[in-house]
Amino acid sequence: MPSMEKLPDEMAKKWAAIKPYTLDIQQGVVIDQDMIARLKPGMSRLQVGYVLGSPLLADPFHANRWDYVYYTRKKGVVSKPHNLTVFFKEDKLERFETDYPLPPKPPEPPKASEVKPPAPPPEVLPNASRPVTTPEVR
Repeated sequence: MPSMEKLPDEMAKKWAAIKPYTLDIQQGVVIDQDMIARLKPGMSRLQVGYVLGSPLLADPFHANRWDYVYYTRKKGVVSKPHNLTVFFKEDKLERFETDYPLPPKPPEPPKASEVKPPAPPPEVLPNASRPVTTPEVR
């Protein structure tokens, strides 16, 4: 039988191992590479809002700038915040700056002079080696 002096210490160790459940929380607008890839200069504010959602900060002193901030918290650890700033000129998307990982640029199509004509299809020969069968009539 354990002594009464050790009992509270043992119980404290067991209770210390129990952690409350915490939710993984995303704060801000979730921005991914696909959303950034859809941004094109000349888009209207409405189109940008449709692609990215409402900005976290639309500052009245900087009416031509929208700021998006995003971070996550997993197991109580907060990730580094990511920023996306969208700049407008005459209500059209002029440019954007981000520290999100950008999607790779698609390869440029080859020039017409570099394109080789397709190879001709292989010659199709009739299947002479396959016997012809007729259905049996009973």
